[in-house]
Amino acid sequence: MICDKCRIDFEEKDIQEHHLHPRFMDNKKGVGSRIQLCTKCHNILHLIIPKIIWQFVIDKDKCLEKVIEYSKKYGGEK
Repeated sequence: MICDKCRIDFEEKDIQEHHLHPRFMDNKKGVGSRIQLCTKCHNILHLIIPKIIWQFVIDKDKCLEKVIEYSKKYGGEK
């Protein structure tokens, strides 16, 4: 499987799904669009997301919008 970020081919076991609308942000069931990332790219994305959240901590809707927007760009939106 190809990582949507680094475009390297990995075995299926080394690819993880990233929810564009994070489960911890009112998406408990994990519905919606996802991108496929290798472990390294997925970990990097999860290090970046908290920085976005803290910029918009007061405006929940704006925060979610920015997290989804960044995740799409990060994974090379399809």
